[in-house]
Amino acid sequence: MELTRFCEPDLHYHVYVKDALHFQKTHDTYDHWALFIVEDGSFDYRMGGQSGRAVKDDMVLCPPDLTFYRKTSLLSFHLLGFQWLSDSDTSFTSSHAADFPPTRKLRLMNNRRFHSILSQLREARYLNPALGREYKKHLLKDLLYLLQIELSGQQTTPLFSEDPLLQQAVHRLQQQAEFGLSLKTIAAELGLSQVQLTRLFKQEFRMAPSTYAATLRMDKVKQLLVHSSLTLSQIAEHCGFTDEHHLSKSFKKMFGINPSAYRKTYRV
Repeated sequence: MELTRFCEPDLHYHVYVKDALHFQKTHDTYDHWALFIVEDGSFDYRMGGQSGRAVKDDMVLCPPDLTFYRKTSLLSFHLLGFQWLSDSDTSFTSSHAADFPPTRKLRLMNNRRFHSILSQLREARYLNPALGREYKKHLLKDLLYLLQIELSGQQTTPLFSEDPLLQQAVHRLQQQAEFGLSLKTIAAELGLSQVQLTRLFKQEFRMAPSTYAATLRMDKVKQLLVHSSLTLSQIAEHCGFTDEHHLSKSFKKMFGINPSAYRKTYRV
């Protein structure tokens, strides 16, 4: 997906419900996009061939003209109804589901920014109605941009944090992951222990820094497999793996395919 395909969301409404014991209706079919955001509790849902359970911080996006079934026993949630508008003010239809974003359960890794948006949506209820609607439209646009950034492309999602220390950790991981720089070294550079860095990283991004580093390194492996003529042994050495066998084993464990088969499938 490209950012140029992002179009203005036209907010129809925003509803915030706290501690609902059940939905008013067990199912509904919307003539617009409906974004459910779980603030507390959980709910079970089904739409088309998809079903699942959404829990705290999950988002579920339902496109127009698809019946959305839901059930809960206790839930605090936001519901935003909107339509995509093109530059010519022509509404997007459900055929654009493949463009942005996918119709499924979603979750932002930028946890602090996400909770800030939810807080501002709640507070916007107390603004002048006209001003409040424009402000909520701005917040919805911000949320959807974040989703698009995190979902775009095949490479690892770029991580962003308002905490300068964590953002510095992200930058160091991005710079050094392919060379296998230890977390202990990065933590020491930031004046933290490895345990402290891991705890703070998990709180912010819902993943361990070691997981993010491993994925970044595999991204580099994929790039070299597709866009270079290096042998597997050379790629292993370049990306900090012990040997070709270590690379192949790690690659298959992460992607379910060995690197040679991946190269054959995706190389132009």
